[in-house]
Amino acid sequence: MRRTNLLLAITGVQLLLTGLVDPVSAQGERAFDRHTPITKVYQSTHKAVVNIAGERLMSTSRGPGYLWPDMFDLWGPRFQRQVAVLGSGMVVHEDGYVITNAHVILGAQKIKVVFDDGREFPATIISADEAKDLAVMTITAGEKLPFIHLGRSYDLMIGETVIAIGNPYGYANTVTSGVVSAVGRDIQVAEGTWLRGLIQTDAPINPGNSGGPLLNVNGDLIGVNTAIRAEAQNIGFAIPVDTLADNLSQMLMPEKLRRVRLGLTVGRMKKAGQYAGLVVDSVSKASPADEKGISAGDILLEIDGRKLTNVLDFYIQMMGKQIGEPIDIKYVTPGSARLRTRNVRLTMLARPLPDGRKRVSDFFQMEVSELTQRVAQRFGFNSAYPVLIVTKVEPGGVADRAGLEQGDLIVQVNNATVSNVRELSLEMEAVNDGDAVDIRIMRIRVGVFGQVQRPYRVRLRAQSRTTGRL
Repeated sequence: MRRTNLLLAITGVQLLLTGLVDPVSAQGERAFDRHTPITKVYQSTHKAVVNIAGERLMSTSRGPGYLWPDMFDLWGPRFQRQVAVLGSGMVVHEDGYVITNAHVILGAQKIKVVFDDGREFPATIISADEAKDLAVMTITAGEKLPFIHLGRSYDLMIGETVIAIGNPYGYANTVTSGVVSAVGRDIQVAEGTWLRGLIQTDAPINPGNSGGPLLNVNGDLIGVNTAIRAEAQNIGFAIPVDTLADNLSQMLMPEKLRRVRLGLTVGRMKKAGQYAGLVVDSVSKASPADEKGISAGDILLEIDGRKLTNVLDFYIQMMGKQIGEPIDIKYVTPGSARLRTRNVRLTMLARPLPDGRKRVSDFFQMEVSELTQRVAQRFGFNSAYPVLIVTKVEPGGVADRAGLEQGDLIVQVNNATVSNVRELSLEMEAVNDGDAVDIRIMRIRVGVFGQVQRPYRVRLRAQSRTTGRL
């Protein structure tokens, strides 16, 4: 009898495992599969979702709040305090590349990325775009990492299910779900700053979710969670993944990160006949890519024998390339009756840094210098400072008409701090004839009642002497 019962028990387990007997719940009723699309997405993606932690140094003053350089100590003691950085991010490439919001990490010190299993890695910021609120970081894990695949957002349907995973208020790996409430939303996130073309969702998003993924039911990334409507409930916004993919070309292009010239930007995957690769978005004239015959619309298939599967593959490989090192590219040109692959070898060229002082002189008809000890003595400063000073203004020139004077200290150019000639050169490199350039200066003068400091913002219109308009 015992042997028979044992055989019956074993047979019952086998039937249950093979699906011939329906599973039952704790109440003895027939059970249903508890694996919903949401649970499946979470299980397949949560290991690639990370928490981002760090500290940001905040500086305050007793004075009226002008953001002067600390070295002048204009308004008495300045106070600094550490503010915790809290946000989310996601691994988007197995080599350790992480996407998050720019507002999460800008100004942060010692950023670390924390995985769901507790592992922590220091992160390095590669590129950040404040206007689009996107940032790319890298970590070194010593192994291939799980990552989230870039989906598409151009075909999102109102009402389709979406899943958000993140770190709201420090609660790691929190998952919420909802639907696409709307697309193409524009929101103002700060005075004069807008994020446009966003996805609106009712999936609950809270502080700390910023930078985390918004996923579809296939587990593909469709957006980067970025903002909420604070006074409302369940009105959240995400940057579409198509915006992210387009921006990666500008954020990670070799010319953006290093002083090199390649002349090639690529976009999303595209097919041409039996071939699939990354489409060439643009090619700069007279660049190495242009000289080798690559054109916009071509499809890159391989680099150095490695197939390209997403837009990050191309730019990550370019990061490791040195000036003069060969880059073997296999590509195809769509549109022809008979597709034929082609192979070319490119090399990056060095891109010299322009002379920022010369460009300032040419465009604005003024001369600037670093405030060295000798220059400081000339203008009555006690010692040298890491700042630029206007040493000459030509009568009737652009700077003169805008009211700039000798001795004015240049603090920022186009909202970027410039404390030396190299930083000035980097900002002036992109300036062309006719461009408007915002310059922030500080004027320090000694009057009847002592030293007086005044801030000024001026907008100069670049007008080269060669145009004959002066």
